[in-house]
Order: sequence, then structure tokens, then C-alpha cells
Amino acid sequence: MSESRKAVDLDKALSALRLLRETCSAAIDALKRPLSSTQSSLLSSSPSVAVLRKDYQTLLTLVYTSTTKLTLVLRPSAPAPTAALGPISDLGTAVTSLATCATLFDLHGSTISSYARQAAREICDAVTSLATAFIDDSGEDYLVRTGTVHDLVEKARRELPADNLTAVKLRWKTDREMLEDSLNEISLMIEDAEKENGEVSDEEDFDDEWDELGFGSNKKLSDIELERVKKVQPLVRFATLLHQRVVSGMLTGVPASQLGPDALMAALDALPPRSHSVVLALEELVAMLYAPQKPAALASAVATFVNAITQLHTSVVTDVLLRPETGMVERMGSLSLDSAEGAKGSDEKKAKDPRRWFDACLAQINKSARVINELLAPDVALPT
Repeated sequence: MSESRKAVDLDKALSALRLLRETCSAAIDALKRPLSSTQSSLLSSSPSVAVLRKDYQTLLTLVYTSTTKLTLVLRPSAPAPTAALGPISDLGTAVTSLATCATLFDLHGSTISSYARQAAREICDAVTSLATAFIDDSGEDYLVRTGTVHDLVEKARRELPADNLTAVKLRWKTDREMLEDSLNEISLMIEDAEKENGEVSDEEDFDDEWDELGFGSNKKLSDIELERVKKVQPLVRFATLLHQRVVSGMLTGVPASQLGPDALMAALDALPPRSHSVVLALEELVAMLYAPQKPAALASAVATFVNAITQLHTSVVTDVLLRPETGMVERMGSLSLDSAEGAKGSDEKKAKDPRRWFDACLAQINKSARVINELLAPDVALPT
């Protein structure tokens, strides 16, 4: 083949790769936008989440195989530009279809949709990076970038939840682990302070130098600062307990809502943002506990944290997710004279309002917050 012919074929392949980059960019833009009512109206029928998951997995496979083929025919050691046109086109089609499929998960909840959209966007970014390697760098690091695409595809396959409820539970699990880490940090803070109580640290002279380097302070807690941390600990324990109970006491048995699937979906999708607000508020609260403490800032952090928990409680205690006196009428109607006595104790126990536990826990959280505020009040009132 003449050199001029090779140059023409290479130009065609590079043009196709540039078009692939533009396709990925357009797909990313589409993934940033919610599914519009116009797009929904164009569907002949609403695909089930099971169908969408199957299509999504199929498209992931197409991205994987097309990327592999592209890499093989454009490897720098033996490039075949003409043979690359097919895989490039297939990859562009797969990326576009994957983005479209991801947006359709909006029909079944924003939480599961966020998983599908995020994975698709990461894949589009990785494909863009691979195309750029061939366009601008003659295929340098193409194996690494191909591996990145493959890894992201496999990650998406593993992590895409089965449905929106499962997606909410996964988000909840991640946040729960972060809350527990913060609670453990507070416990360790108390343990270390009590262990060091009365001891002189050889490292105190270096505290200011650490601060200047941006690594934070390692100063000891004073007695009053330690007392504040001890008062915050039960607050965080109750909050963490409430957060845990949402899964064990509610999400494991979400009822079929009589208000319809849209109401249930909206109620579930409201939970992850509330949960993450609690995580962020707790991280800020923990940061305020380190010495030297600023009482006003600590009081503000406590208020923010309690407000985040209260908002979470409000999103949990709804008629959709936690109906009061659930099943009372049905159980009473099913009782017979013979079974009434034997079932009385059991039914009374089952008929307890499921909201009461959450209300009682929130009351304890507010009580703990008041104790902290009373302890902080004299110092907060002082001019800073």
C-alpha cells in the first residue's frame, strides 16, 4: 500500500476518533439533564427496571468488546486504520445508547438513576481519554486507558442496583459506615484524652509547626473541652441508632403504598440526600470537637447536626413509609372468638405505632442537644 493511501486511511481513522470524542461529549451532556416529559411521552410503553438493567448490561458488553477491537486494530506496533472504522462506529453507538438507557432509569427513581448515570459518565470520560491517546499521542498509554474502560465497565456491571429500593439501601450503608467512623473517632478522642490526662506530651512544642504546615492541631483537650466531647457522644450515638433503624426497621419491609408507586418512589428518593446531610453535619461537628474548641462554632455545629437529623426523621415518618397503626383493622377483623385470647398479646404488640420508636429516639436526640447547649451557654455568651 502506498504511503499516500496509508495517510488517507489514517486521516479517516483520526476523523472517526474525533467524532467519537464529540459523541462522548454529547452523551455526557445528556447524562447531566433529567429525563424530560417530552422524552417520556415518546416511549410507546414504560420499560420495567428489569428490562432497563438487561439493556444496560448488554450495552456495557458492547462498550467492552468495541473498545477491545479498537485497541487491537490501532495498536502502535501494527496499526490498521481502515479496520478501526467499524469498532469506532460501534463504540460511538454503544456510548450513545448507554447514556440514553441510563437516563431512562429516571422512570424508576432518582437514586438508581444516579448509579446508572454516574457509571455511564465515567465510561464516557474513559473512552474520550482513549480516543485522545490515539489522536494526540499516537496511542501512547493506550493499554492503560483501555484497561480503565474495561475496569469501569466491570465496576458498573457489579454495582448497578436491582431496583430503586436496593439503591437507597446501598447509599444508606455507605453513609452508615461514615457515621460509625465519626462516632468511633469521638470515642477514640475521649479515650486518648483520658489516657493523656495529667501527662505532658513531648510533642506539644511542635503543635504550632504542624498547624503552619496545614496538618491540623494535636493539642490536648482541656477538662471542659473533654466534658463537651463526652456530652456530644450520646447525641451522636442516638443519631446513629436512628439512622441504622431506618434500614432494619423500615427499608427491609417497605409496604406497597396505597398512595401509588410514584409516591413511594418520591419518598424513597428523599432519603439519601437527607442521610448524606447528616453525614456532612456530623463531620463538621467532629471537627469542632478538637482542641482548641470554639464554643460558638461548636454550638452552631450541634444545631446544624440536630436539624439534619430532624429533617431525616421528617422524611422517614410519613404515611407512605411508616403508616401509623399499620394493620390494626385487618388484624382485628380476622380474629375469632377462639383465637382472640391467644392472639391478644401478640396483636397488641404488633399493633404498636411504628413511628413511636423514631419519635422517642428524636426526643432523646433533642434532650442530648439541650444538655450540650446548657454546658456551652456560659462560654457562648462571652465575647470572642
